[in-house]
Amino acid sequence: MSTSISLTHCWNGGTGPAVDNTQLQLTRETGILEPDEDRGRYTFHCSSSASHAFGVQPSGDYHFTVTKIQDNPSGYYLSADDVTVKY
Repeated sequence: MSTSISLTHCWNGGTGPAVDNTQLQLTRETGILEPDEDRGRYTFHCSSSASHAFGVQPSGDYHFTVTKIQDNPSGYYLSADDVTVKY
């Protein structure tokens, strides 16, 4: 089965400027002697619900990270109605 992340309606969390988009990165965790693996990034648009399939991933432990909000790595707040991860 493909690994996917869904994000429903994101916004600025009541603080700061409006938010239109956010980028999420899927990461596979590796051993302490190796760097974690970047398994892909996707930019979600906040005006609607969106889902992105990252494809079939190898077994292991994973996490996702917000890497950008409004195309910036810092300086913004983000809230979402719902976040779903399927694998």
